Amino acid sequence: MTERLQAIYEPKGKAAEYAAYACNLYRGCTHGCTYCYAPQVLHMDRPAFHSQCTERPGILDKLRHDAKVIAEQGGLNDPVLFCFTSDPYQPGANATRAALCIMREFDVQFSILTKGYMAWRDFDLYGKDDLFGVTLTVGHPDSATWEPNAATPAERMKNLYDAHNRGIRTWVSLEPVIEPAQTLRLIDITHEYVDHYAVGKLNYHPLAATIDWAKFLRDVLEKLKGYGNSYYIKESLREYKAAGEGE
Repeated sequence: MTERLQAIYEPKGKAAEYAAYACNLYRGCTHGCTYCYAPQVLHMDRPAFHSQCTERPGILDKLRHDAKVIAEQGGLNDPVLFCFTSDPYQPGANATRAALCIMREFDVQFSILTKGYMAWRDFDLYGKDDLFGVTLTVGHPDSATWEPNAATPAERMKNLYDAHNRGIRTWVSLEPVIEPAQTLRLIDITHEYVDHYAVGKLNYHPLAATIDWAKFLRDVLEKLKGYGNSYYIKESLREYKAAGEGE
Protein backbone atom coordinates (compact mmCIF):
# COMPACT_ATOMS: atom_id res chain seq x y z
CA MET A 1 0.00 0.00 0.00
CA THR A 2 1.35 3.42 -0.93
CA GLU A 3 -1.02 5.10 1.58
CA ARG A 4 -0.85 4.18 5.25
CA LEU A 5 -3.79 2.13 6.50
CA GLN A 6 -5.55 3.08 9.74
CA ALA A 7 -7.45 -0.02 10.87
CA ILE A 8 -6.18 -2.94 8.79
CA TYR A 9 -2.70 -4.16 9.65
CA GLU A 10 -0.27 -6.98 8.87
CA PRO A 11 0.04 -9.36 11.84
CA LYS A 12 3.48 -10.36 13.04
CA GLY A 13 4.90 -13.49 14.66
CA LYS A 14 2.60 -16.45 15.31
CA ALA A 15 -0.49 -14.48 14.27
CA ALA A 16 0.93 -14.07 10.76
CA GLU A 17 0.54 -17.82 10.27
CA TYR A 18 -3.23 -17.37 10.28
CA ALA A 19 -3.71 -14.18 8.29
CA ALA A 20 -1.76 -11.75 6.16
CA TYR A 21 -4.11 -8.91 7.14
CA ALA A 22 -6.34 -8.29 10.15
CA CYS A 23 -8.59 -5.73 11.80
CA ASN A 24 -9.57 -5.57 15.48
CA LEU A 25 -12.93 -3.87 15.88
CA TYR A 26 -13.14 -4.09 19.66
CA ARG A 27 -11.13 -3.93 22.84
CA GLY A 28 -12.00 -6.57 25.40
CA CYS A 29 -13.90 -9.84 25.05
CA THR A 30 -16.58 -11.21 27.34
CA HIS A 31 -16.25 -14.85 26.26
CA GLY A 32 -13.85 -15.24 29.21
CA CYS A 33 -11.65 -17.94 27.64
CA THR A 34 -9.15 -19.03 30.26
CA TYR A 35 -6.37 -19.58 27.72
CA CYS A 36 -6.77 -16.19 26.01
CA TYR A 37 -3.48 -14.50 25.09
CA ALA A 38 -4.98 -11.08 24.24
CA PRO A 39 -4.82 -9.50 27.73
CA GLN A 40 -1.08 -10.14 27.83
CA VAL A 41 -0.55 -8.83 24.31
CA LEU A 42 -2.59 -5.70 25.04
CA HIS A 43 -1.07 -5.24 28.51
CA MET A 44 -4.50 -5.37 30.12
CA ASP A 45 -5.62 -6.82 33.40
CA ARG A 46 -7.37 -10.11 32.58
CA PRO A 47 -10.57 -9.49 34.60
CA ALA A 48 -10.86 -6.02 33.04
CA PHE A 49 -10.32 -7.42 29.54
CA HIS A 50 -13.07 -9.99 30.02
CA SER A 51 -15.50 -7.60 31.68
CA GLN A 52 -16.68 -5.72 28.58
CA CYS A 53 -16.49 -5.29 24.83
CA THR A 54 -15.73 -1.74 23.70
CA GLU A 55 -15.76 -0.55 20.10
CA ARG A 56 -12.43 0.98 19.17
CA PRO A 57 -12.80 4.76 18.69
CA GLY A 58 -13.51 5.70 15.09
CA ILE A 59 -12.92 2.15 13.87
CA LEU A 60 -15.61 2.16 11.18
CA ASP A 61 -14.41 5.44 9.70
CA LYS A 62 -10.86 4.11 9.71
CA LEU A 63 -11.97 0.86 8.11
CA ARG A 64 -13.88 2.73 5.38
CA HIS A 65 -10.76 4.75 4.65
CA ASP A 66 -8.70 1.56 4.38
CA ALA A 67 -11.21 -0.31 2.22
CA LYS A 68 -11.40 2.62 -0.19
CA VAL A 69 -7.59 2.83 -0.43
CA ILE A 70 -7.32 -0.92 -0.99
CA ALA A 71 -10.00 -0.89 -3.69
CA GLU A 72 -8.33 2.02 -5.46
CA GLN A 73 -5.01 0.18 -5.44
CA GLY A 74 -6.32 -3.07 -6.85
CA GLY A 75 -7.34 -5.05 -3.77
CA LEU A 76 -5.50 -7.56 -1.59
CA ASN A 77 -4.30 -11.06 -2.35
CA ASP A 78 -5.56 -12.37 1.02
CA PRO A 79 -8.65 -11.73 3.15
CA VAL A 80 -8.71 -9.42 6.17
CA LEU A 81 -9.31 -11.37 9.39
CA PHE A 82 -11.84 -10.17 11.98
CA CYS A 83 -10.55 -10.37 14.75
CA PHE A 84 -7.34 -11.48 16.48
CA THR A 85 -7.56 -9.76 19.88
CA SER A 86 -11.31 -9.88 20.38
CA ASP A 87 -14.36 -11.64 18.96
CA PRO A 88 -16.61 -10.11 16.30
CA TYR A 89 -19.70 -11.84 17.75
CA GLN A 90 -20.16 -11.23 21.47
CA PRO A 91 -22.55 -9.09 23.50
CA GLY A 92 -21.85 -5.46 22.69
CA ALA A 93 -20.13 -6.20 19.36
CA ASN A 94 -22.45 -3.93 17.44
CA ALA A 95 -20.08 -2.74 14.72
CA THR A 96 -19.45 -6.07 13.02
CA ARG A 97 -22.23 -5.99 10.44
CA ALA A 98 -21.40 -2.39 9.51
CA ALA A 99 -17.74 -3.42 9.11
CA LEU A 100 -18.63 -6.29 6.80
CA CYS A 101 -20.94 -4.01 4.80
CA ILE A 102 -17.96 -1.71 4.23
CA MET A 103 -15.86 -4.65 3.07
CA ARG A 104 -18.61 -5.76 0.70
CA GLU A 105 -19.15 -2.21 -0.61
CA PHE A 106 -15.51 -1.96 -1.66
CA ASP A 107 -15.21 -5.64 -2.57
CA VAL A 108 -12.39 -6.30 -0.10
CA GLN A 109 -12.38 -9.95 0.92
CA PHE A 110 -12.70 -10.87 4.60
CA SER A 111 -12.42 -13.83 6.94
CA ILE A 112 -14.28 -14.27 10.22
CA LEU A 113 -12.97 -16.15 13.25
CA THR A 114 -15.42 -16.41 16.13
CA LYS A 115 -16.67 -18.36 19.12
CA GLY A 116 -19.97 -16.47 19.04
CA TYR A 117 -23.36 -17.72 17.90
CA MET A 118 -24.88 -14.70 16.17
CA ALA A 119 -22.56 -14.87 13.17
CA TRP A 120 -25.34 -16.43 11.08
CA ARG A 121 -27.12 -13.09 10.85
CA ASP A 122 -24.40 -11.75 8.52
CA PHE A 123 -24.11 -14.70 6.13
CA ASP A 124 -25.96 -12.68 3.49
CA LEU A 125 -22.91 -10.37 3.21
CA TYR A 126 -20.41 -13.04 2.16
CA GLY A 127 -18.96 -13.05 -1.34
CA LYS A 128 -17.27 -15.90 -3.16
CA ASP A 129 -13.82 -15.07 -1.71
CA ASP A 130 -14.90 -14.51 1.90
CA LEU A 131 -14.49 -17.11 4.64
CA PHE A 132 -16.36 -18.03 7.81
CA GLY A 133 -14.42 -19.68 10.60
CA VAL A 134 -14.91 -20.74 14.20
CA THR A 135 -12.57 -21.84 16.96
CA LEU A 136 -13.15 -25.36 18.29
CA THR A 137 -11.07 -26.57 21.22
CA VAL A 138 -13.02 -29.04 23.36
CA GLY A 139 -16.54 -30.39 23.36
CA HIS A 140 -19.39 -30.01 25.83
CA PRO A 141 -19.26 -29.89 28.84
CA ASP A 142 -15.55 -29.07 29.01
CA SER A 143 -16.06 -25.97 26.86
CA ALA A 144 -18.01 -24.39 29.72
CA THR A 145 -14.84 -24.51 31.83
CA TRP A 146 -12.40 -23.25 29.21
CA GLU A 147 -14.72 -20.85 27.32
CA PRO A 148 -17.44 -20.05 29.85
CA ASN A 149 -19.34 -17.32 28.01
CA ALA A 150 -18.78 -18.37 24.40
CA ALA A 151 -21.30 -20.16 22.21
CA THR A 152 -21.43 -23.90 22.74
CA PRO A 153 -19.46 -26.12 20.35
CA ALA A 154 -22.79 -27.37 18.96
CA GLU A 155 -23.88 -23.79 18.17
CA ARG A 156 -20.59 -23.04 16.46
CA MET A 157 -20.80 -26.22 14.41
CA LYS A 158 -24.35 -25.40 13.36
CA ASN A 159 -23.14 -22.07 12.02
CA LEU A 160 -20.38 -23.85 10.09
CA TYR A 161 -22.91 -26.29 8.65
CA ASP A 162 -25.32 -23.52 7.65
CA ALA A 163 -22.54 -21.42 6.13
CA HIS A 164 -21.32 -24.39 4.10
CA ASN A 165 -24.85 -25.03 2.82
CA ARG A 166 -25.02 -21.40 1.68
CA GLY A 167 -21.87 -21.87 -0.38
CA ILE A 168 -19.62 -19.95 2.03
CA ARG A 169 -16.08 -21.26 2.40
CA THR A 170 -15.58 -22.50 5.96
CA TRP A 171 -12.59 -23.05 8.22
CA VAL A 172 -11.86 -24.08 11.78
CA SER A 173 -9.10 -23.01 14.14
CA LEU A 174 -8.20 -26.03 16.25
CA GLU A 175 -6.14 -23.94 18.62
CA PRO A 176 -5.33 -24.35 21.36
CA VAL A 177 -5.37 -28.15 21.40
CA ILE A 178 -6.29 -28.86 25.02
CA GLU A 179 -7.27 -32.54 24.93
CA PRO A 180 -5.98 -34.29 21.77
CA ALA A 181 -8.70 -36.95 21.69
CA GLN A 182 -11.37 -34.26 21.70
CA THR A 183 -9.65 -32.34 18.90
CA LEU A 184 -9.58 -35.47 16.75
CA ARG A 185 -13.24 -36.11 17.53
CA LEU A 186 -14.17 -32.56 16.49
CA ILE A 187 -12.57 -33.23 13.10
CA ASP A 188 -14.62 -36.44 12.79
CA ILE A 189 -17.80 -34.49 13.46
CA THR A 190 -17.15 -31.51 11.17
CA HIS A 191 -15.00 -32.67 8.26
CA GLU A 192 -17.88 -32.91 5.79
CA TYR A 193 -18.68 -29.20 6.01
CA VAL A 194 -15.29 -27.64 6.79
CA ASP A 195 -13.01 -26.64 3.93
CA HIS A 196 -9.86 -25.92 5.91
CA TYR A 197 -8.40 -26.59 9.37
CA ALA A 198 -5.65 -24.66 11.15
CA VAL A 199 -4.10 -26.60 14.02
CA GLY A 200 -2.03 -25.16 16.85
CA LYS A 201 -0.83 -26.49 20.19
CA LEU A 202 -1.56 -25.25 23.69
CA ASN A 203 1.10 -22.80 24.88
CA TYR A 204 1.89 -21.03 28.16
CA HIS A 205 -0.16 -23.47 30.24
CA PRO A 206 1.02 -26.27 32.59
CA LEU A 207 -1.24 -28.77 30.81
CA ALA A 208 0.85 -28.42 27.64
CA ALA A 209 3.76 -30.27 29.25
CA THR A 210 1.57 -33.34 29.83
CA ILE A 211 0.62 -33.83 26.16
CA ASP A 212 2.54 -36.04 23.76
CA TRP A 213 2.70 -33.53 20.92
CA ALA A 214 4.63 -35.78 18.55
CA LYS A 215 1.91 -38.42 18.81
CA PHE A 216 -0.84 -35.87 18.41
CA LEU A 217 0.84 -34.47 15.30
CA ARG A 218 1.00 -37.93 13.75
CA ASP A 219 -2.62 -38.61 14.64
CA VAL A 220 -4.01 -35.32 13.36
CA LEU A 221 -2.08 -35.53 10.09
CA GLU A 222 -3.32 -39.06 9.51
CA LYS A 223 -6.90 -37.98 10.13
CA LEU A 224 -6.81 -34.82 8.00
CA LYS A 225 -5.09 -36.60 5.12
CA GLY A 226 -7.59 -39.44 5.39
CA TYR A 227 -10.54 -37.08 5.10
CA GLY A 228 -8.87 -35.02 2.38
CA ASN A 229 -9.40 -31.64 4.04
CA SER A 230 -7.09 -28.72 3.42
CA TYR A 231 -5.06 -27.94 6.55
CA TYR A 232 -2.28 -25.85 8.06
CA ILE A 233 -0.16 -27.01 10.99
CA LYS A 234 1.27 -24.13 12.99
CA GLU A 235 5.03 -23.93 13.29
CA SER A 236 5.13 -24.58 17.04
CA LEU A 237 3.43 -27.95 16.44
CA ARG A 238 5.39 -28.79 13.28
CA GLU A 239 8.53 -28.74 15.41
CA TYR A 240 7.50 -32.12 16.79
CA LYS A 241 7.63 -33.79 13.38
CA ALA A 242 10.15 -36.63 13.41
CA ALA A 243 13.17 -36.22 11.16
CA GLY A 244 12.34 -37.32 7.64
CA GLU A 245 8.61 -37.67 8.36
CA GLY A 246 6.48 -36.10 5.65
CA GLU A 247 3.62 -33.76 6.26
